[in-house]
Amino acid sequence: MNFRILGIISVLLFSSSCTDKQKAAEKTFDLKGMLENVGNNIIVPSYQSFQSTVNILSTAVDTFVANPTTQHLLDTRAAFKSAYISWQKCDVFDFGPAMDHSLRANFNVYPADTSKITSNVGSGSINMDLLDNSAAKGFPAIDFLLYGENKTDAYILSLYMTDAKANNRKQYLKALVSAIRTKTDAVVGAWSAYKSVFNSSLGYSVGSSSGLLVNAMNEYYERYLRDGKVGIPVGIRSLGIALPKQTEAYYGGFSSELLNASIQSFYLLYLGKHGSTNGLGLDDHLGAYDGASIDQTLQSYLTDASAACATLSDPLSQTITNNQSSVEAVYYKLQKVIIPFKVDMPSKLGILISYQDNDGD
Repeated sequence: MNFRILGIISVLLFSSSCTDKQKAAEKTFDLKGMLENVGNNIIVPSYQSFQSTVNILSTAVDTFVANPTTQHLLDTRAAFKSAYISWQKCDVFDFGPAMDHSLRANFNVYPADTSKITSNVGSGSINMDLLDNSAAKGFPAIDFLLYGENKTDAYILSLYMTDAKANNRKQYLKALVSAIRTKTDAVVGAWSAYKSVFNSSLGYSVGSSSGLLVNAMNEYYERYLRDGKVGIPVGIRSLGIALPKQTEAYYGGFSSELLNASIQSFYLLYLGKHGSTNGLGLDDHLGAYDGASIDQTLQSYLTDASAACATLSDPLSQTITNNQSSVEAVYYKLQKVIIPFKVDMPSKLGILISYQDNDGD
């Protein structure tokens, strides 16, 4: 299916979207209430929860660097995993403060550039702002520094204790976590003011909150969830060549856990659900716009995709190598969500998908 053609269709549908029925729906649906639910009860708490896990990671790293023991290494890995999983709930919100501080580009460019990381450790310095270091920082770099590739715990500990560059490695690890913490604190702080802007920016233009949210969700799902976590590593989105080493958290080996956290939080965001409360979400928005059938299709496909992701075992890289077809099957479940989410829903709501998709299908 050519999304360029679908995009043209979407624009045509968008231009004629304000039918009498839609105008009536606009008067009855509580758009501000939906935005307040998403902003106050989902986005801000997700960032705050992530901030807490980053603080715990920072403390764990400080303890490990001061005293590199097996237990402190294990504690640091556990804190790292917790923060990485928590990040999955925030990555989708790549607009407003997150875009201002380039969180995604700074936190999760993978696969890690291990040659660059090794070079940075050797030199004892790193400029986090250099484009050349984009894949040598954030969670993927920490993943490599804490686990290595097929290395024993004893070997990893030796790199922080007796290796000639042990002090450089310690400082690099601390710098990576400090950079994440600084940007996270900045975004959490910025949302305290941006929240009122987000909640009150009504309408459906490209710069409206609804436009930002739906575009961010579509881009995240297509490029980073479907493709980055599954499609590229399994080979479907990489010219038919499986690239198991390009799985997320490749060295820690918990890629499937990250995938599951991602799809589950995405589904809950669509529903506007937080904790046990099912607040106003895009599903309700569709219902008010005579889009119940689209919502039913989306929920069916998202449920199937979530169930399929849950069948994958870690390390995902090994699953790709040993049972590639099982991962391909998950990809096709994820793929089914694309058309109703990227074409049908935005067209029904009168929201233009503005980000560029250059892959042609």
